[in-house]
Amino acid sequence: MKLSKTKYERVDAISKILGLILLAVGIDNVSKGNYFIALALFGLGGLISIVPMFIEVETSV
Repeated sequence: MKLSKTKYERVDAISKILGLILLAVGIDNVSKGNYFIALALFGLGGLISIVPMFIEVETSV
């Protein structure tokens, strides 16, 4: 997938924010004793956070 630099920065920022939100919800679930839900949320947050690594940025030459 190729995106322009501005769209890439937007996707990168959104993925980092969603990853942090899922991390916070996962920590909340750990404190309540829902360990499997917390583990799933940690994994999902990690996957969402690395999505921008697989996106190419278009360069205008």
